[in-house]
Amino acid sequence: LEYKSYLSMADGVPIFTVGGGSNTSPEPLTIPDSPISGDSRSRSSSKPPLKKTESTFFGRKGISVDCETNVQKQHHLSWTNPPTSCLIIKKYHDPAVLKKFKTICIWLITDQRLDVYVEEKDFEELQTIKAGDLTSNSSYANLKMVAGAIENIDDKFLSLIDNIKVWTFGKDKLNNKVDFIVCLGGDGTLLYASSLFQNSVPPVIAFNLGSLGFLTPFEFREFPTVVKKIVKGTLGFTLRSRLDCCLMPCSSQDDEESEGDEFLPISYQVLNEIIIDRGVHSGVCMVDIYCDDFFVTTVIGDGLIVATPTGSTAYAAATGASVVAPSVPCVILAPICPHSLSFRPIMVPANCVLKCKLNPDARSKASISFDGRHRQDFTKSHAVEISASQFSVPCIDKESSMKDWVNGLRNCLMWNGRSATQKPLNKPN
Repeated sequence: LEYKSYLSMADGVPIFTVGGGSNTSPEPLTIPDSPISGDSRSRSSSKPPLKKTESTFFGRKGISVDCETNVQKQHHLSWTNPPTSCLIIKKYHDPAVLKKFKTICIWLITDQRLDVYVEEKDFEELQTIKAGDLTSNSSYANLKMVAGAIENIDDKFLSLIDNIKVWTFGKDKLNNKVDFIVCLGGDGTLLYASSLFQNSVPPVIAFNLGSLGFLTPFEFREFPTVVKKIVKGTLGFTLRSRLDCCLMPCSSQDDEESEGDEFLPISYQVLNEIIIDRGVHSGVCMVDIYCDDFFVTTVIGDGLIVATPTGSTAYAAATGASVVAPSVPCVILAPICPHSLSFRPIMVPANCVLKCKLNPDARSKASISFDGRHRQDFTKSHAVEISASQFSVPCIDKESSMKDWVNGLRNCLMWNGRSATQKPLNKPN
């Protein structure tokens, strides 16, 4: 029952209130017998028959048609209406990505007739790299004038500048504008794209132009074929669960430290992990962990990682935590360099509500960060409450969720790689 509840919550449909509440399930959405919006999928007759079970929405128009086989539950992308817009997120300060960024912009506008949204800083970077004498604060309003004076800017790209829609981080809202997301970069680019959407996330297609590429299964040369399949709604995807983290005030016995620390609760959606560490302080970090208001243990060491299954291959892997498939409903608790010989990383059910705060006897402050961002002091007047988010990130699969995950372990992390295999025994005649 818990596993079914987590799946529904990860799909974007909360079935129960985390931390206690109503256990009544909402009425499932009716799935028509015919495919939705050109969902023409051809499958081999040797595969188990698919049975449609429920649907979930992502972004403005994305819809998951969930199918069950005799083996596992599968998610397939479809659309309530044909997609008309996409957001391109590119790796920052990488000249090699700029040409590909320009290429895919031209193709999406001219071939697919899509509205393309690009962050303003990407236009700033385009100007400064192509014209080295420009300052870093050149505005988008001057792009046409600047680009027109540069000889090696593609004329076709210049002619399409007016068709590219520019948005500014922290100012413009993307929730009601974007149908799907194209990531050009590495794993960090995908994490950044996730951070832009603090509620429902549109489907994400990630092309590997970064360093590791564990979360970015597609090669850039595949983009025409892959994007056409996305628009038609013929691809499967993996739901990568996120954590809903609320940094809140906490009553402290140390009046001097809590003075001036009053603030309103802040929430973050985290795809990889929350890290509480000792930061710049030389003393050990002492963090109390509670699960559903039950005291679990105190971490004494360099800090604590609270990770998702997606984050199990990131910082948590360096602590010796288990590598977990993205479809497993759990949260990972991994101590960082604990001052104990028996403190092993553990996994707890995804429907648990965790709470972390500094131990009253802690001698110094700590630091906290969310997916490597929003780093700030973590004092005795702070507490962070962590629960499974109802807004997962739908990442398009290259083959299937399990195959992509195992291929990433083998090819990116060199899992179980060895130079030679065991030689067979030579049996005497």
